[in-house]
Amino acid sequence: MDYKKKLRTRLHYAIGYVLIGVVLILLQLTGSADNEMSYCFGAAFTVCGVVRIIQYIRLINNKDRMEQREIAEKDERNIMLWEKARSMTFGIYVILAGAAIMVLYAIHMEFVGQIIAYALCTLVLIYWICYMIVKRKY
Repeated sequence: MDYKKKLRTRLHYAIGYVLIGVVLILLQLTGSADNEMSYCFGAAFTVCGVVRIIQYIRLINNKDRMEQREIAEKDERNIMLWEKARSMTFGIYVILAGAAIMVLYAIHMEFVGQIIAYALCTLVLIYWICYMIVKRKY
């Protein structure tokens, strides 16, 4: 895929974030949403979307910076570092979540421990599904 086309696709996603944010804010302002969470999420989506729109427009209009960014994104070393960091994050999360489950059960907070256990099991299940998909492709 052409990198400029990829940036335009990301720009469209950012516009979608702004639209989602505006809808959430309007839900809160019109009283359709019962809690202030929709306003907070709406504000966050809107701000992040606007910032990304500005970044992508500036990047698309500056050919030199766009070429540098493309090289940085496609550089094998950067990709390897990104994948290694993601792998370490997964491993650390699994260990910490497992420890948190044991501590929560030890201090008689079974319900919270159960929620974390279900989240951990779901994460590992998603990992195995992705592993099987990647294994078939390569």
